Amino acid sequence: MENYRKGKNVEEELSKEHIPIEMTPENFLWMHVKGGTKVSNVVDFAEKAFKSGEYRSVVWSGCGGGVPKTISCAEIMKRNSKELNQVTRLAYQKIEEYWDPLLSGLDQIVVTRRIAAVHILLTLDQIDPKANGYQQTNVPTKFWPVPKKHENDDYVFRNKRSNNFRGVSQQNRQKTKFQKGQGEGSKSNR
Repeated sequence: MENYRKGKNVEEELSKEHIPIEMTPENFLWMHVKGGTKVSNVVDFAEKAFKSGEYRSVVWSGCGGGVPKTISCAEIMKRNSKELNQVTRLAYQKIEEYWDPLLSGLDQIVVTRRIAAVHILLTLDQIDPKANGYQQTNVPTKFWPVPKKHENDDYVFRNKRSNNFRGVSQQNRQKTKFQKGQGEGSKSNR
């Protein structure tokens, strides 16, 4: 390739009209996630649109480096809103790279690459469970279990590294520490 210089790239752009999900409603929020997108910003925007009643469906789309963030956005939104139905489709985005010759007599080279893309529909409306890529609402699995309940029915989420608790009152946090031997006067705190 020392006789060629990289020229232009022609990308097939993701668009709202080309989402490969058949059951997409007419009025939906389309969130195009890229590699540099800040997850908290787009999730907050989508959740506000849902809470205001402006939309009942959202489609998260991303390709290449944006695929992991797209999946994260959909999972965060599903976790925060318990009644969402999901349909997922995988697709490819076509990119053509043009290489221009440095020597006369050589032809231009066109390299076509196909990059993975994902489209995730989350909707409050009912979807046919037999549809390809359908995932039920809030079904616990071995990878996403239901959080364990604490004594007073508060959910306990504990970060194992820092031993932080979320969703637990201060009084119950102290009870939990004493039960584990980490409260005042215990051997681990001396």
